[in-house]
Amino acid sequence: MISPIFTTIVIVFLSVMIYMKVTTNRFNTGDEKRLELERSSNSVRRQSLDDLEYITIPFGSLPFTQKSDKEPEAAKGSDKEPSDADIPDCEAAILELKDKKIVNFTGISNTDLKMAYGAPNLPLLSEYDQNYTLLIKSLDSWGSRLLEQGRKEDAKKVLEFAVECRTDLRSSYMMLADMYAEGFEFDRIDRLIEVAEGINSLMSGPIVRALKEKCDINMYVGKKS
Repeated sequence: MISPIFTTIVIVFLSVMIYMKVTTNRFNTGDEKRLELERSSNSVRRQSLDDLEYITIPFGSLPFTQKSDKEPEAAKGSDKEPSDADIPDCEAAILELKDKKIVNFTGISNTDLKMAYGAPNLPLLSEYDQNYTLLIKSLDSWGSRLLEQGRKEDAKKVLEFAVECRTDLRSSYMMLADMYAEGFEFDRIDRLIEVAEGINSLMSGPIVRALKEKCDINMYVGKKS
């Protein structure tokens, strides 16, 4: 006579084996689909890039050192423009992007880019994306530098442009939100939340949650008074 315990063990063992087989097949199917999509993307011909959302840097309105009233000490009393050595790295990096194309591809895979614009365009698209990464990192550093110097209005211009570019750097949103909250401009924080909710990044959720915490007016009443 077969023991009930033995029967139970066999049933559990078979159930586990069936579950593992189904799970493995499911993952394998997903891998196969991804591989097939990758193979298909490699055969897509070059497509037009005219519909890309290119980012234009507003050089005339951003507070670059060359156009600021607060010139470096070496430039004061002199008719010549500041040398490259006088320009902060974050500004210099943005100036180098002047004649380059910039596109935000955050959250979009190379496979999707090849499917949409053709495999031959991938190196060019990657360059555009790298330019974007350099831009938002430089804007974030620049905004932080300006805040350290007490130039809040200039910092706002820089960081607001970063948000306009749909940056996913949390620090850019937080620096702006702090300045808005200090001025009781909570409607502007609401706008930051709207932007953060729409960015195609894993950072969207954490940024939105952090911004909502900034909307507590009671945190700033004591400071304001």
